[in-house]
Amino acid sequence: MNKIKHFILFAILLFTASAMAQFKPAIGFDELMISAEKDFQQVLEARKLAKTFDLPHTIYLPEGVFIEAKGIENNQVVYSIINDMLYPFNRGEVAFWEEVDARFDLSEARVHWADKPTQNPKLGYDFTEQESMAISFVMVLESTNNRVMTFNYNDGSLINANYIQTTSLTTPVEPILTPTATIIISGQVSDNIVEFDTLGNFIRILYGGNTAVLDNVRGIELRPGTNSVVATVGGGANDDAIPEFDLTTGAYLGNFIAPNSAIMNSPFDIIFRSADCLVAAITSNNIVRYDLSGNHLGNFVPSINFPEQLYETSSGNVIAAAFSAPSGLYIYDSNGNQLNFFNAVTGLRGAFQLGNGNYMVTNGTTVAVLDQTTGTVVATPVTGVSGRFIREYDLSIVPVELTSFTANVVDQVVVLNWTTATEVNNQGFEVQRSIDGLNFNNIGFVPGFGTTTEPKSYSHTDQSVTSGTYYYRLKQIDYDGSFTYSDVAEVEISLPIEFALAQNYPNPFNPSTSIQFSLPVDAQVKINIYNLVGEKAAEIASGNFAAGTHKVNFNASTLTSGIYFYRLDATGTDGNTFSSIGKMTLLK
Repeated sequence: MNKIKHFILFAILLFTASAMAQFKPAIGFDELMISAEKDFQQVLEARKLAKTFDLPHTIYLPEGVFIEAKGIENNQVVYSIINDMLYPFNRGEVAFWEEVDARFDLSEARVHWADKPTQNPKLGYDFTEQESMAISFVMVLESTNNRVMTFNYNDGSLINANYIQTTSLTTPVEPILTPTATIIISGQVSDNIVEFDTLGNFIRILYGGNTAVLDNVRGIELRPGTNSVVATVGGGANDDAIPEFDLTTGAYLGNFIAPNSAIMNSPFDIIFRSADCLVAAITSNNIVRYDLSGNHLGNFVPSINFPEQLYETSSGNVIAAAFSAPSGLYIYDSNGNQLNFFNAVTGLRGAFQLGNGNYMVTNGTTVAVLDQTTGTVVATPVTGVSGRFIREYDLSIVPVELTSFTANVVDQVVVLNWTTATEVNNQGFEVQRSIDGLNFNNIGFVPGFGTTTEPKSYSHTDQSVTSGTYYYRLKQIDYDGSFTYSDVAEVEISLPIEFALAQNYPNPFNPSTSIQFSLPVDAQVKINIYNLVGEKAAEIASGNFAAGTHKVNFNASTLTSGIYFYRLDATGTDGNTFSSIGKMTLLK
């Protein structure tokens, strides 16, 4: 009898173990993470299946557990369970939804669905009130929500968790600020490069829709000395290539680096230095050097496991984010000699050096800041998102671009007009004039628009001119006091051919107006003001005036409202005389 009981108990345990095995994915955690990292289309398909079954694709629990749809087995969504945010491969698990739902209380979790509002959306974001519009900050891409976050450039604190969010990108990898003050972003699964303005508004798809050229795009970079961007390609007919695209037209210009898997297999990022460029390759596990024309020079680092983002620091060192073990932040000198290695955070994707010298890194769960000396974690401004690459947003690289500056004579005054295409930190323009083209004097100031990527138009009128040649220039002044000069505009003001008295302006007026008159020769001039009964109310000019156009001001603050007349009497040095009367109205 006891043998029968033992046999039944053993059969039950065996059946239970077999049943449990059927509810665990066959794929291991490490294999799932690495396969998804190489081809994020796997993650996209898992998210699509989760949507079909009305399941969430990403979950972040308050206790620091991060769960994400990463693969598919037997028509079931396979979730990765990361129990250690800083060391994702430590105690990582895989599970189907039934196990996730049974094991975890999701009531307080941040939960993401494909087509539903996010539950507890602020969980995991360490907000600090800061000025969001700054000249420099840090952009961090995250593929949980397909958006760009911004952080303080100096200390890495969070500024805006939702700077750019769009349906035009799937699994964004790297953002870049262009010289024309737009932001271009690579979409790894959408296979495109998308352009936005600096307010985060969609402009256009710069390039996309042709996977024979751009498939599984990862890191992108501006090519120095050109108007183009290059991209790393990890799939399709152009696998292992670095194609190049025109920034203005979006046209494919050919491959900057041709495919050669024996040298560089599966490129993930590219950076340009002063004399070469470096490419990180995740299958050949190396960092490769090329010259600035794309010719192979050799290895910069011959062996590094799954290197993703590369970044050159201000000191000339190169840092590399390594995803696979030994995973962490590698620091090299300019020749590729290893200086340090920090592994307080692993599974790295993004790497950047902040203004204070500390390092910002990302992995599949966290944005973290590491001490520059010890490598210890000093801050985690965002947790529970799939972080990607990190880039600086520095509008100081975008100049105050003056597109036109003209000087024209209109009614014997000089009218200056100028336009800008972009402005950064622009306090305004000091207007300067010269009569010899060498010595300039300040004659006015026109405030600027600060920082803007929209075209702006300006104007200034110089009324204190007579006949002769004048030279004008602009002194553009930043808020920090730095300045630049425009080109010089020249204008010629000819002598009047006859005596003339113009209508006062403004008219009606209160209490001041101006009266303009022209003299073909030097002359003795007198201008008087009279009331309606012919009584002299004021004398506003009396003396010798040079040939040219002149303007005198009249302040009627002591007079009562009504109609007045102004009379010009002039006697030229050639003996000719001239008299003229104008009518004006004072309204108080």
